[in-house]
Amino acid sequence: MLNRISLAVVILGSSVLLLGIFVVYPMSTMIIQSFIYNSKFSLQNYLLALRQPGNLIALRHTLEISLGSVVGSTILGTLAAWIVARTDLPGRSILRTAFVFPFLIPPFVGALAWRQLLGPVGYLSKAYQAFIGVDSVPWSIYGVGGIIFVMTMHSYPLVYITALGGLERMNPELEEAAQSSGAKIFRVMRDVTLPLMAPTILAGAVLVFTTEIANFGIPAVLGYSENYFVLTTKIYQAVAKSFASPNALSTAAALSMVLAIIAAAGIITQRLILRGREYAVLSGKSMQPNLVRLGSHKSWILPSAWALVFIASIAPVLSILITSLIRAYGLPPTLDNLTLQNFAQVLFMNAAARRGIVNSLILAATSATLIAFLGALIAYILVRTKLPGRDLLDFFAAMPYAVPGTVVALAMILAWLKPLPLTRIVLYNTIWILLIAYVARYLTFGVRSTTGSLRQIHPSLEEAARICGANWLQSFRDVMLPLITPGLFAGWFLVFMPCLRELTVSILLWSAGRETVGVMVFNLQESGHITLCAALAMMMLAVLVAANMITRRITGGRLGY
Repeated sequence: MLNRISLAVVILGSSVLLLGIFVVYPMSTMIIQSFIYNSKFSLQNYLLALRQPGNLIALRHTLEISLGSVVGSTILGTLAAWIVARTDLPGRSILRTAFVFPFLIPPFVGALAWRQLLGPVGYLSKAYQAFIGVDSVPWSIYGVGGIIFVMTMHSYPLVYITALGGLERMNPELEEAAQSSGAKIFRVMRDVTLPLMAPTILAGAVLVFTTEIANFGIPAVLGYSENYFVLTTKIYQAVAKSFASPNALSTAAALSMVLAIIAAAGIITQRLILRGREYAVLSGKSMQPNLVRLGSHKSWILPSAWALVFIASIAPVLSILITSLIRAYGLPPTLDNLTLQNFAQVLFMNAAARRGIVNSLILAATSATLIAFLGALIAYILVRTKLPGRDLLDFFAAMPYAVPGTVVALAMILAWLKPLPLTRIVLYNTIWILLIAYVARYLTFGVRSTTGSLRQIHPSLEEAARICGANWLQSFRDVMLPLITPGLFAGWFLVFMPCLRELTVSILLWSAGRETVGVMVFNLQESGHITLCAALAMMMLAVLVAANMITRRITGGRLGY
């Protein structure tokens, strides 16, 4: 018993130490730095940040695009979930997966795709001009409208996934009673289903809000040309100017704290709205709801559902694919203009792009491995011990993912900009700072996946091994580890995918020779190499889809998208 307690203390101590290095120290450094002005403790950074008209406009823009995407995503996501879970629409099993696919497309890649479709020389824009016989189009993909549209297409799966789970578990008796009373399909949905699903739908809406206020790629791709800035792009500018302005990093830290406060406000608002209300609609017994018969409504709901799939998933991927195969952006996609040269140049001729691929694969694989190890330690403490303070481990593991990625990146800069104590080692401008940031950002994925696996294993199996004379290490190696291996692998791939496509954190932390795939895609499009950018984005998307398929296969469809 003494050995078990001692070993638990060692595990706890190791976890606390690693969490301190990866999470607590960087985040606390950023918070402190936001109050330092000219080497003195002050609120001046916040005053300067809020007094600058450009920052206030960026704050308004951040709220504008976030709330706009929340409205669009909530409507689309809820309707999509209702169609799949509650109706007899043909092809629902295919739509169930198809509605989620936009979430696999990195946001900035989606922005690039829609710019190639609806931009001034985009494929759809040129087709419209040729068909109508005009020289311009009546729309613009740039600015607030385009940003909200692309954000909505990317983030509605968040509402869809949360609402789908709730609809499939909800007791259908109230809906069936309303139908028996003569209520029409859409009145039942409006008066019964939606009110009962309010907590789940609101949770998805808040998730969209907190995700989009932290989005960097879409506003950067579609906002820069219109001088439309949000807080994330303003923070990026402040960091870029930090070597010319002594207080730039402190101002950026203050803006980051404002961003974190907005994210927290969204979560708190959700809890206040739902506080004291009763939404007990889940039944303890298995319920198979009667599917709503759409009847004549199928004639327009079915094409509308597939239109959403085409607009949100197929059109952007086709756009990137065509651009990646075209000799020069702007040429019509005829057979004479198609080539594989762009892929060859990315893989064999562009050294920076090749480094980006290698660096991202190494960073994603290493981060996923470290997170699997550290996540297993923390999960074991949470599930198998009663050590005081273990809930704090869960809190600190989840915190970097709960705050915007820009905040995490700036925390890493401020924490590791100076040499490590008692050494001359500087992590800034090295690949190690990216690794630490990735581990901190996605640690909660490893904790959650392993925790779920551990909770499914009864403690009696471990106790039986101990009774037979095995020590803790032997029982963990021979009993626990084989049983949680699927969860570890699932967590590994769940971390690998976002790390591979990551941009928001990487764009602030990369340096020459330490490029990532996301950074190279962004830099190639900024420098006008659109076809090379599309080829690299297509390769990244293919790897993400493959990793997702492996995750779903390992977990039997429980994890992945």
